[in-house]
Amino acid sequence: MLATPFEGGCECGAVRYRCSAAPFVAYTCHCRSCQKMTASAFATCIQVPAEAFAMTRGVPRTRERISHDGNRLTIHFCGACGSALFMANSARPRLRTLLVGTLDRPEDVQVSAHIWTSRRLPWVVLPENHRLFEEDGDWAPDYAADPARLGE
Repeated sequence: MLATPFEGGCECGAVRYRCSAAPFVAYTCHCRSCQKMTASAFATCIQVPAEAFAMTRGVPRTRERISHDGNRLTIHFCGACGSALFMANSARPRLRTLLVGTLDRPEDVQVSAHIWTSRRLPWVVLPENHRLFEEDGDWAPDYAADPARLGE
């Protein structure tokens, strides 16, 4: 279990962050955008309240893209080493989506869902005990009942 507060940062150490709240959800996304962003088979993420998240060293660079549903995603990354660190979604301004690989202790994260499994690479084996969603949809029903928790 991920203890709070927790910290993370980029590969070279130029950019660091700290979060004082537990994640709302941990999931793995298999969409093509996440595959390309991570240069891997998927992105594993946690979502945290924006007000509990703070930069402690450096200032990340940003780039924007439009998501499949028309929201503006701002991706924050290290300008020195290029590590993608976290994202902000215009539809959920009170959330930050952190890439688990940037955490100091990624092994403490317990993933419970996989989204965009319709785009998963054929050699990726999905756990049977996780919630699986072919696309994005309502994959976090525990949080959907309380829009404030999702930052809406």
